[in-house]
Amino acid sequence: MASAYVSAGDLRRAIPLYEATLADRERVLGPDHADTLGARNNLAYAYQAMGDLVRAIPLYEATLADSERVLGPNHPATSAIRSNLARARSA
Repeated sequence: MASAYVSAGDLRRAIPLYEATLADRERVLGPDHADTLGARNNLAYAYQAMGDLVRAIPLYEATLADSERVLGPNHPATSAIRSNLARARSA
């Protein structure tokens, strides 16, 4: 649902859903689970799309560090997070 709101450009509705999803995944799966890392990346992307780089960049940085540690530096998810961080920093 949150991604549909992002696609429609309705970030005010998307972000609370991404935040709730992240909180649920951290609680149920733990902070290092791959799905939790994906939820953090999605939330950072939504912040970035909203133009809130103050929240997006630190979240991307933390997620990248955790993804490199948990999944490895060459994992596709880690590469995607790294790319998202690079785009946010160049914005």
